[in-house]
Order: sequence, then C-alpha cells, then structure tokens
Amino acid sequence: MDRSPGSPPLTAGIEQEIVDLYEREAGALLRYAGALADNQETAYDALQEAFFRFFLCRSAGQQIRSAKGWLFRVAHNYVLDQKKAGSRNEVGIESLLNVPCPAHRPEADSPISDLLQGLRRMGLSPREIECVRLRTEDLRYEEIAGVLGLQAGTVGALLARAHGKIRKAVGNGVHKNRDFAQAVAGGKRYAS
Repeated sequence: MDRSPGSPPLTAGIEQEIVDLYEREAGALLRYAGALADNQETAYDALQEAFFRFFLCRSAGQQIRSAKGWLFRVAHNYVLDQKKAGSRNEVGIESLLNVPCPAHRPEADSPISDLLQGLRRMGLSPREIECVRLRTEDLRYEEIAGVLGLQAGTVGALLARAHGKIRKAVGNGVHKNRDFAQAVAGGKRYAS
C-alpha cells in the first residue's frame, strides 16, 4: 500500500479500535476475570493480556469476528492458566460469590448481584453459573460457547437447565429477592 508522507500509520486505526473496545468491554471483562481468579491482581493481568493479544493479532492483520467473545476467551484461558488447577472449563463457585456484579451499572447492581449469589442455593452447577454470569454480561450463545470451549447448543442446554432450576427455586421460595427472581424465571429468555 502506498502511503503518503505525513499520513497516520496503519496502527492508528487499530489503536482507536482498541480504545473504543476497551471503553465498552473492560468493566465486564474485569468483573468476569475477577470472578474466575478470585484475585484482583490476576484479573487486571488478564485484562491487560487480553487487550495486548488483541492488539498483536489486529496489528498482524488478523480479522476477529466477535471481539467481545474473543477477549473473554483470552481472559478466561489466561486466568485458568494462572490457577493451574481443576478442569479447564470449571470454576469454583466460591470465586463467583466474592465479586460484585455487575459493577459500573448501579441501577442493576443489587438485584443481579443478589441473584448471582443465590444461584448456588438454587442448585446450579458451576458451569451453569458461569453461563448465567456470561449472559448477564450480554454475551450471545456463540460468544459464551467460544469463551468456555463448548458448542452453542450446549450453552443453550445449560442455560435452559439453569432457567428451570431458577424457576423451581422461585416456586419453592428459596431466593430472598423473589420479585426479581420471578422476573428472570418467568420473563427473561436466554436467546442469543
């Protein structure tokens, strides 16, 4: 490509792309990495690593179809590599309960955080909780599948099973924020 002197380097567009992406996704990515790591230092490292790798890939000319899903996958793998324990796709429930969710959205913070903390009492498995957590960060089925290394159909099945458990728990009065839990169980569909 012939570039005239004084025109911005190719990386200028990529840098702006990353700045825009960071502004949109950094909060959600940091919350997710913090939930996985149960350690804010590792979460910040995962955030930095994800955006650094994104920059390297884009600078090398690679096209990334779903930047959000790609970043979550890199952060997910980074944290699991750091932990070096357990199954590649499983997360300790305790780590999910220690991170407020979602930060930076105060209007929704209390009910969603409360519901996520109640998922264990509702009988959800760690993988179901992780799928629900990723859905609360507005990832589509395909993006969740990419993050967790699953098929989109498996994600749908896990979310359907989680939905059923939430509905059952609401019917039994297990969850203390019954109105919100009923809205999730009865109204929100986990469609991508």
